[in-house]
Amino acid sequence: MINFYSNLKILLKDELFKVKNRKIINQTIKIRNTKKDKNVILLATGNSLSKIDLKKINNIKNKNFDIFSLGGFLASDVSQNIDIDYYLLSDERTIFPDQFDLEENLRNIIVKTIEIIKKKKTKLFLPTETWGKHDFKDNEIFYFNNNPDNKTKNITDITKYFGYGSISGLKALSICKHLGYKKIYFIGLDNNHWNNIKVNHKNEIFQVHRHFYDDNGVYKKNYNTKSISNLLRRSSGVFEGFEKFKNFDIINLDPDSLIDCFSKTHQLDVYK
Repeated sequence: MINFYSNLKILLKDELFKVKNRKIINQTIKIRNTKKDKNVILLATGNSLSKIDLKKINNIKNKNFDIFSLGGFLASDVSQNIDIDYYLLSDERTIFPDQFDLEENLRNIIVKTIEIIKKKKTKLFLPTETWGKHDFKDNEIFYFNNNPDNKTKNITDITKYFGYGSISGLKALSICKHLGYKKIYFIGLDNNHWNNIKVNHKNEIFQVHRHFYDDNGVYKKNYNTKSISNLLRRSSGVFEGFEKFKNFDIINLDPDSLIDCFSKTHQLDVYK
């Protein structure tokens, strides 16, 4: 009986969301499962991306592949060699950087990313709550439900509440499943920031940033976590989120990845 009411509540929430945002998500509904005849390579921004020869990735596009990316990838010099088909921005800091007190380097990366997305008119996925507020006037935009709910099992319909942690990498996998790609290959979703922790005499937590474009070995204070237990619990939740996608045809291109729920066996020529 409890499950019945819980499922009913989720159903009602999903329907209310669709009614409220029907005009906004109409295009998102139309593109569901439109990529069934194609594969996709998802390029994230973890350090493992450095193992990939991006010129080879661009050549693979000619073999019925799309390229999907997210975060600050476009702000890097190496991105000039890649033609991106779809891009994801889900964190408000990456959409409205002027509204947040960001480190100068991070702000510069975000601002440059936004400029390139606008210049290239890249197809873009944005949360519905950004509608009418952002400055991507000339981009084709697909809006998605950016609200998690731990009571739902949905992980593939981006017009509904989702049942995994609110992490851009997981949302990217969900969007790729929404689009219907035959097979998803990914690199740069490392989730390894938890294994380089330091704590000083004030019990302040420091970590090395693990983006492929970061300064290697530089420890910076983590302002987003209250304790080691909180940080590790959140990291564990991300791994659990990936595990929810383990029954889909998803290939991890990083042979050394800590994410152990996807096959790493493939025939693609992508490495340096």
